[in-house]
Amino acid sequence: MIVQSWPPTLIAAAYTELPFPLLQPMQEVVFDLGVTATDRTLELRGVVFQGYREHHMIFEQRWPGQMIAQRLGSDDLSIAPGSGLALRSLHFLAPAYYRLTHLEVTVIARAEGRDSDAQHSLQIPVQFHEQKTDLHFPLRGTWWAIQGSDWSDRHKQEVYSQTYAIDFVRLGPENRFFSGTGMLLEEHYSWGQPVYATAGGKVAAVTFDMPDLPPGALPDQRIFRNDPRRLLGNAVAISHANGEFSFYGCLQQASLEVNEGQLIRRGALIGRIGNSGMSPGPHLHFHLAEGPHPFIDRGLPVQFSHFEAGGQWFDRLMTIPTRMIVSAPEHAPEAEE
Repeated sequence: MIVQSWPPTLIAAAYTELPFPLLQPMQEVVFDLGVTATDRTLELRGVVFQGYREHHMIFEQRWPGQMIAQRLGSDDLSIAPGSGLALRSLHFLAPAYYRLTHLEVTVIARAEGRDSDAQHSLQIPVQFHEQKTDLHFPLRGTWWAIQGSDWSDRHKQEVYSQTYAIDFVRLGPENRFFSGTGMLLEEHYSWGQPVYATAGGKVAAVTFDMPDLPPGALPDQRIFRNDPRRLLGNAVAISHANGEFSFYGCLQQASLEVNEGQLIRRGALIGRIGNSGMSPGPHLHFHLAEGPHPFIDRGLPVQFSHFEAGGQWFDRLMTIPTRMIVSAPEHAPEAEE
């Protein structure tokens, strides 16, 4: 039996401060787990997940076979020799008084022809990234964070680069994000809204040739050219010369104002919000990563500054959780260093 995790080392997020009072500081990790049978058919009987700070156990969850079957949507937990079974997007939240250093995952399985269970344990290192770049909120007006930084975030279906991505839509009258039926791009208040650089840096990557699709339309797979980086549509990635790259996706075709290799300042106009790539409707997709390429470079937890939420103005870095409404001044400041 072979047990593997993806990623092999996890980057955890710590939520020690939010725009509203916390019950307690929290931390989260997300990963995929794979179990491969080698020489005999295996029946998966259970998995035990334990989170540690050095030798201190922070949490433990025991998943029996029936629970795994519900997770997979199948009662068949057998694994043929040479094949594997994957538990995708495993997500764990725990109090953050002690930060995790590693997870220990124990897989219990029974080999065909055996009378007893076998166990295999895997230790997965956990790291915490301290954000170096002061990322000013990249939009103007009032916006709703529709996904990001909690267990309900579907970005976590891709555990390597999108774990901590966040999506914003602009709110209009009556706190709606579109008028009419929402079936036309022009009915969405986000459509065509300007997007500004959160911090200065060098434009590391640009995608500009993706069409904008009607809301809810499924894209023709040929436009992706078998390149997963194009799934996020027209996009700009900016290197901040410190190992951090800000990424702006799902932008409007023919709206980009920057070129690859260009040096830009904070507040520079990057482009406008569109509906390109795998996008259900106009919105800004944003994530922070170790490199410019989604699905290739590892994603990082992200915080912003210079925004208003809950009646407070934040000029320091702060996590914006899912479903938070945030605002920034309507006027665009001149680009600065």
